[in-house]
Amino acid sequence: MILKTLQPYTNYFVPTIPRTPTNRYASIVLLRETKSYAIFTTEGGEQQDVEEVPAGLTHAEPTTRLVMFKRKQVAPERRTGKALLRQYGVFPYAIRDGRVLYGEEAAQIQNHYDDCYLTEGLCTHCPDCLIYGYAAIEAEGARKARLMTDTCFTVRPYEIIQKQVKFNVIDEARHTSGTITEYDYTTPGVFLPAVETTVDLTADEFTYVLGNVLRTTRYGKEGTRQGFVRNHILAIAFSDVELFANLEFTQALYDAFVDAGIDLAADGLTLADFQQHAEAVIQRLTGQLTGRLTLVTGEELAGILEDVRALNQNEERLAGFLRDLNTQSASFVV
Repeated sequence: MILKTLQPYTNYFVPTIPRTPTNRYASIVLLRETKSYAIFTTEGGEQQDVEEVPAGLTHAEPTTRLVMFKRKQVAPERRTGKALLRQYGVFPYAIRDGRVLYGEEAAQIQNHYDDCYLTEGLCTHCPDCLIYGYAAIEAEGARKARLMTDTCFTVRPYEIIQKQVKFNVIDEARHTSGTITEYDYTTPGVFLPAVETTVDLTADEFTYVLGNVLRTTRYGKEGTRQGFVRNHILAIAFSDVELFANLEFTQALYDAFVDAGIDLAADGLTLADFQQHAEAVIQRLTGQLTGRLTLVTGEELAGILEDVRALNQNEERLAGFLRDLNTQSASFVV
C-alpha cells in the first residue's frame, strides 16, 4: 500500500526486501527540539555527554557541544514501533507453509511469536527486526540495520543550554528538607539537527519509519521518564549515496547563523531560524555530492507528512497496513 505522495519516488525504494544492497537511500533530515527538561547521558551518569569540536565548517574555533548518541535516538523510535505492532494485533503471529497467521490461529502453532522486544526477545522476522537490525541470536544469526544515523550535536554551546537542578526531600515529622540529588539538565528549546538515513527499504517500510519518528516524543535518560522532544522534518532526500554527517549539518547551520549576524551565545534559536536557513545549508552540503539527489521540501514534503499522519489517524487503515507490512517481513527468509 504505497502512499500516493510517495509514488513519484518509487525508483528510490525496493519493490521487495532485498538480499543484497542496491544503494537506494532515503534520508530524513530533521530537528530534535527539547520541549521540556531532558537528560542526555548513559544510565547512571551524573554529567551529560559532551564533546569539544570545531564550531563550524568555516568558523572553526573549538566549542563544547552536548551530544545525543545514536542509541538514544533509535531505541525510543524502535520501542514506539514495537508498541504500535502490539497494539494493532500483529502479535502473536506464526509462519507456516509460507503463510503468515495471526491471533489465536497463530498461537496454536508451536513455533509462534508472542512478542518482540529489546534486547533479549527479538523475534528476527517482524518489520522492526528487518529494518533496524539485530545482533547475533542463536539459530537466527544477525542482520545489519537498514537505518543509519550517528551522534547528533547541539548548535549552541553546552554551557548555555544546560542547568544544574537540585531536588529536595521533605521530612514531614521534623519539618526539615535536604538535598537528595542533583542532575545536569538540558533546558527546553534546544535543537539537535540530525539525519536518519534508510537504505534499501520498501516504500511501506519507509512509511513505518517516518511514522515512528513523528510519533516518538520521549528521548534521553530512560529512567527519568522525562525528555519530551518534538521531531520536526525539514526535508526528505532520495539518493544513491549518504548525504552528510550530523556534525557537518550542525556545523553548517552554525556558520549560517553566524553569517546572518545571530549571536549564539546571547540569542536563543527558534524553529523559524532553522527553517529559514535549512534548505540553503542542505544545498551547500550536497553541492559536491558524488551521486544522484532528489530533495523534497515545501509543499511536496508537507503532502508526504500529511499522508503519514492520515494513515496513523485511521485505525482500520493502520491495522491493515501494519499486518501487511509484517506479512512482507515475516515471509522474508533470511
